[in-house]
Amino acid sequence: MEFLKAQIEGVYRTNQGFLVALEPVAGSEILPIFVSGGQAQSIQLGLSEERPPRPLTHDIFLQVIEDQDLVLESVAVDDLLKGTYTAELRLARGDRIFPYDIRPSDAMALAVRKDADIFVSEDVMERAGKRKDDLLNGTGK
Repeated sequence: MEFLKAQIEGVYRTNQGFLVALEPVAGSEILPIFVSGGQAQSIQLGLSEERPPRPLTHDIFLQVIEDQDLVLESVAVDDLLKGTYTAELRLARGDRIFPYDIRPSDAMALAVRKDADIFVSEDVMERAGKRKDDLLNGTGK
């Protein structure tokens, strides 16, 4: 499976809910991922580097990861099954990698807090990617 390095282009409120636009570093398409309001807020907070007065679940989870001498290596949106994206969280300790199945929204919320690499599979981009201009202007592909 081939992967493209990606970044979060933005978090948007749409008439269909909250949308995270995941953009491959080299490409003209965006992968639209709809998330809950809470997930959108957590991702946006991570992007802005603002800290809430009390830690959010993603902040606590990262503290547990660090306390176990693990490093968040990367996250990847790796499949699209029956209209639902799947993702993998990769934690590392030394040369050992620990992969975990995770919701893409949680993966992105963690990655932005640690500036970890975000990847998306080429297959998922081919099947679900939207032209940037069309998506952000609300017309779809």
